[in-house]
Amino acid sequence: MRVFLVDDEFLQRALVKKTVDWNSLGMEICGEAEDGEEALKKILEEKPDILIMDINIPYMNGIEVSKKVKVIFPEIQVIILTAYGEFEYAREALSFGAVSFVLKPLDPEELTKELQKCKEKLEHIYRQKSSVKKMQKDQFLLEQLSGMVPSENQQSKWEEMKIPFDKPLSVVLIRPENKQQNNKMAEEMEEIIQDYFPVYEMISMNQGYAFILFGEENMEYQIQLLCTYMQEIMNSKRNWNGGISRVFSDIRELKAAYQEAYSAARKGKTEQKILIYEPVDMFQFIRSSLYDSEVFLYYIRKNEYEMLTKEIGEMFIQMEEQNVLSDTAVYISTDILIHICLYMSELGVDFSLVVEKEQRQLTGLQNNGGIEEIRSVLMCILEKCRICAAENKLPATKKKVNDAVDFIDSNYSRIDMSLNLVADTIGVNASYLSNIFKKEKGCSLSKYLTQTRLEQAKKYLTEYPDKTLIEIAESIGYSDVYYFSKNFKKYYGISPSKYQEERKM
Repeated sequence: MRVFLVDDEFLQRALVKKTVDWNSLGMEICGEAEDGEEALKKILEEKPDILIMDINIPYMNGIEVSKKVKVIFPEIQVIILTAYGEFEYAREALSFGAVSFVLKPLDPEELTKELQKCKEKLEHIYRQKSSVKKMQKDQFLLEQLSGMVPSENQQSKWEEMKIPFDKPLSVVLIRPENKQQNNKMAEEMEEIIQDYFPVYEMISMNQGYAFILFGEENMEYQIQLLCTYMQEIMNSKRNWNGGISRVFSDIRELKAAYQEAYSAARKGKTEQKILIYEPVDMFQFIRSSLYDSEVFLYYIRKNEYEMLTKEIGEMFIQMEEQNVLSDTAVYISTDILIHICLYMSELGVDFSLVVEKEQRQLTGLQNNGGIEEIRSVLMCILEKCRICAAENKLPATKKKVNDAVDFIDSNYSRIDMSLNLVADTIGVNASYLSNIFKKEKGCSLSKYLTQTRLEQAKKYLTEYPDKTLIEIAESIGYSDVYYFSKNFKKYYGISPSKYQEERKM
């Protein structure tokens, strides 16, 4: 611990430095000053743990200096040196946080005793702070492992916690079946890990202990050696198993590394005691798994969602057991989603708009997601599909056509009015809308739009005889007055100008 000495008497400072056995106390003098102003300046620079100060010093007395220092360094321990006549000052010093005072002439044993008290108090404070920091660090790491907090833009937090930000890493997870053996086994494993990876973090979790191992670029060989040694130890521990992730580039991939260790540990329960994660090739899994998009779509069409949920649940269990990578799970889930969207388009629903949020979630989980998270998103998609399908089975066609008619009737004056615009607005495929509109209305959507516009044109020509044909054409959605006139004559057998003249008579 660092001690700073303030006294205006040189001999008094020399006496303090010489008569105390600083080494045995684990302390050192880090600086000294002879007046209050000099003391305050140097204390701010040196940041000592303990301050020994005469109460009566020039420019700024010991009480004033102590008050100012305590505001900046509240944990600093202050020992006041005082004569008998300055006893009231000493009492004031004690009231604002000085640890104690020592009377002059100085008794080295008394000062040593007070220094020992300061040391014990500081050690207690530092232990508490260390414990709190450890808890904060563990909580932060747990949040990263679980993905509760994104790892991006967290570099300052990692640095503050003194956790390597850009070093390759691997995660080791060890899990007891009997929780009473937890601490002892964890200590044994920690001793082993220290021999291979001096830089690591250990986190206590509900399912055991996670070790985050930091190494250099080619740390795979060390991981293999560690796994072999841990295997020997675990063979003698019947109630333990574990898993080790592959090597990841840096701390931003911590969540993915933990998920691999967890998957390997699950597999380790049935095979070896501890395994290094080995991914399964995407197409190898698809060929050998329960996945069949046509079967899943059959269940959706038949409204057999209970059977579908069961099949998908079993498929995801298979994924976990075979250490399938998240990108494979996302690929399969996306393929299922595409088939659902095609089916829903038959019902006149643009399902991609309904599940925009879930699509983004799947994309985000592609390289850094857990199998369970991906399954959860897919189940949410299936539930939305079930609800949409129930709402849009057959009356949907009539409803969509009515929606299209309402939109046209309210917006026929728009220059950009088209089949695609109407379809996009009501959320269906354009070709699908074209088909159902003709079936329901007996004419094409474009013909209905033209009829609506021309009926409105007749009304305007009658009610506003002074309006020009250009004004009327624009008010019903025609940018070309010639095209408007041509259509009007085709439908009504008379030109709009002649029709307008007749209305004026």
